Amino acid sequence: MSVNYFCSGFDAENAFWPELAERFKSEMKDTKSIVYIPGSLNKIEKARDKYVPSFTEHFKRVGIEFENVSLLTPDTDHEEAKRLVDNASFIMLMGGDPYAQKDLCEKLGILDNLRRYNGVMLGFSAGAMIMSKYIIITPCSEEYPEFHIEPGLDLAGISIYPHNNFEGDEYPPIVEVGDETYNRDDFFTVANEYGEFYLLQDNLNSEGLTDVSLIRAYNGEIEFLTYNNGKIFKATSNGIELLKSNKLYTK
Repeated sequence: MSVNYFCSGFDAENAFWPELAERFKSEMKDTKSIVYIPGSLNKIEKARDKYVPSFTEHFKRVGIEFENVSLLTPDTDHEEAKRLVDNASFIMLMGGDPYAQKDLCEKLGILDNLRRYNGVMLGFSAGAMIMSKYIIITPCSEEYPEFHIEPGLDLAGISIYPHNNFEGDEYPPIVEVGDETYNRDDFFTVANEYGEFYLLQDNLNSEGLTDVSLIRAYNGEIEFLTYNNGKIFKATSNGIELLKSNKLYTK
């Protein structure tokens, strides 16, 4: 059974703060290998050239160095992909398009391997969505003008929605993030049909700090973790509730 971290995104300057890093160290069986799974096919080159080296540096800063680093691509041999996943010390499901990511995993034949994985797995943005019970996208952009919901890996019986980026303790009627617009009422609609789910942040606040929130899930229990002023909300058919967290670190 894996230890699963659901994350919206990171502080670009300090992705893994010391307390979180210590959890990783205590939970990993070793540091022999990390496997990255990209979020979309058109981001593979960027993942290889930018994001994987960046995360490698973030891990090194907190004293974690992996002997082997692998990035899965459509060209990865299927049996090799399964072997890499099964033997990984740490798996990171990256951001992008959760449906494209799920399709890549399906084509590589590793969906069941991810479900059976026994190690530390972290998904951010699209990666956290594919780890969820349901991959949830509400009408938010030209790319997604309608509700688009389908089953995810269901690794912990919960679902998340990333990038709920705003300051304050009350969820506003409308949240604009880049070219996407989230309508609070749409979350009620989803929760009414699919059950409650969690709203995570990677918000650059007015002080120039990044508010981050994560959910750690293991053995049927979930824990809410935040960094700086990150918030975690729960969407239900009746409303959106601000949850209390175990704040790990504050600058």
